Amino acid sequence: MVGITAYPPLPSSLSAASATNTTSPSSALSAEHNTDASLLAGSTGSINTVSSLARQLNDAATRAETRLDRASPVSMESIKGNGYFTNRAQHDAEVPDTDDPQLRARARQATGFLNGSDSNPFKGLAHDQLSLIAHDDGGTFTINERRAAWEELKATAVPGPTHTVSATGMGRELMNARLFAGVEPGVANGAEGMSVANIGRLPFEFLTHDDRNLLSQMYVYAQEQGADLAYVDSLARELGNYRQHDDGRLRGNFNNGHHYDAEGRQLTVNFNDRDAATASRLLSSAAINSTLVDRGFLYHILDPGFGALSNTSNLEFLEQMVTKFSNEAATQTPLDSQFDTYVPVINLSDNIVMTRSPDIKIHRDDPLVINNNGVWSITEKGKAAGYTLVNGIAQRPPASVAGSTPADSTAQRDIWEALASTSDQPAERTNTLSGLFKLLWDSGRPWKARKE
Repeated sequence: MVGITAYPPLPSSLSAASATNTTSPSSALSAEHNTDASLLAGSTGSINTVSSLARQLNDAATRAETRLDRASPVSMESIKGNGYFTNRAQHDAEVPDTDDPQLRARARQATGFLNGSDSNPFKGLAHDQLSLIAHDDGGTFTINERRAAWEELKATAVPGPTHTVSATGMGRELMNARLFAGVEPGVANGAEGMSVANIGRLPFEFLTHDDRNLLSQMYVYAQEQGADLAYVDSLARELGNYRQHDDGRLRGNFNNGHHYDAEGRQLTVNFNDRDAATASRLLSSAAINSTLVDRGFLYHILDPGFGALSNTSNLEFLEQMVTKFSNEAATQTPLDSQFDTYVPVINLSDNIVMTRSPDIKIHRDDPLVINNNGVWSITEKGKAAGYTLVNGIAQRPPASVAGSTPADSTAQRDIWEALASTSDQPAERTNTLSGLFKLLWDSGRPWKARKE
């Protein structure tokens, strides 16, 4: 079960100070807040009001535990992004299902706050209390109350060192629910490559214990900030891929000079301008020297030869996480609204810049045979090498002809040259494939037998 603090109802006979002692110091309504009328701006500040809120928080905590036990995280779409603004009029008209005038007044105040005419009724609440309200979809709070709590949560987030943040509790449960369907496996060994044991494993299974501890903290932070948790999922997947390939050692760098286009020009790849600027900032930042994010992974994924074609995560979100979980956390601002809704990479070409060298080209020999729309022909070079047409199929010269190459290599050369020379569409290659199969068959028969 998750360590979520319960909020029991506060009896009206209790003083504000004694009521505080009924819950843990980190989660309870503090004595200062209980006695401060700003706890629920616009309310009477009475113990009954605090007791009503405590009961609601207790209900919300119970629901949160149940959801985590069932690995069913709450969608935040209803209180942020398009999901909220599309139904704004409906949210503004929503009234709590209660006769309690104080709860109704608080709901009206939340609507007034969101429309700029009142203060936030949840101003001054503790961080975990705001999180409970924002993520509670059980009907205890109106949509506008949840939105107001989320706004206060974002406004009061104070960046700071997170090296001692516990990875247990809600963060660990979130990670398990999203990456492992609630059952966390052991750490798979990426050094084995695609061994029999590793075939079919998900990249997440290769995440180390340190990776999982850090990701648990990221999930908590992203949720508190109202960010789409799919951004953390994507980062986890990319880090898992890195681990799965023996910390990147089993991956090849695209920019190693061995890739060419159809015209033989050497290819290199880079990030688009936006990602290139982000990568440059990260690599030169002070945060990269103290971050909890694996630096080997960062140097790998920020190298365009490795990262441009494989990276499916958001580099700007990665930059935020690198800073947040470093000694430079105090310099970080709250997560921008651009992370409210995850935008997957649909067209990789939009995120990369592919360059064709104007000078460096691979040398390709002129073909010996050509197939054009199923019709074979022999080039002058092929004729000089002794190639002939037999029943419309190009045949290599006998092995006894001076200068001819060994049978196996010649047959293989015939096939690849034919493939390279044909411009047929797949639906039009029946004759071509028939010829290739015959060529394959003939290549395994003695020359004398083929003549007969």
